[in-house]
Amino acid sequence: MPKTLLYMGEDLLIKIAIDMGIETPGFIPCVPTFRNDLKQRCPSAIGTFEKAFKCVETDPSTAIGLANSALESIIKRILSDDRITAKWKDTETLHKLTDVLLREFKLHPSDSIPEEVRNISSSLLTIARQIEKLRSEKSEFHGKTPEGEIITDPTYAYLCINSVSTVGSFLLSYYTEHYPEPAALSPDNEDDDLPF
Repeated sequence: MPKTLLYMGEDLLIKIAIDMGIETPGFIPCVPTFRNDLKQRCPSAIGTFEKAFKCVETDPSTAIGLANSALESIIKRILSDDRITAKWKDTETLHKLTDVLLREFKLHPSDSIPEEVRNISSSLLTIARQIEKLRSEKSEFHGKTPEGEIITDPTYAYLCINSVSTVGSFLLSYYTEHYPEPAALSPDNEDDDLPF
């Protein structure tokens, strides 16, 4: 008998629904949703994130480094918007880029925002700093001395990938909501009051 949706497992059905953009009530699929968002909103980061995701089990150190790079790409993409006035350099690290972006979004811990939001913003900066430190100090991305510790446990890479997915999703959503793309003038939007 050919397999139909009726005979598919719940995990496969959820994956199909996420790929098709169908709502999945009661299930919060951070990584798959994030991957779909990247494809649409930040194509420069999707390849890097996909590579990171694929090597979590086989090469956790590389996965962490690539996840860091993917989040840097997302933030650089947002900061490159002409409507954003923040000053930044292409050579800046993840923590600094996150700091600049949170200041632009008026979500920085130094801003006048509710204490709870300030604490979450501070945590976003801490996440960025720690991912950056993992990449710089415990991965092969910057070269290691023989006594240097390299991450080999996939658990840490999964934590990093999930953190990047969560932070990246939030930043992309906030950016899209507060900096919407200007509506393109289409023939339907043209002035119909013209006498000719």
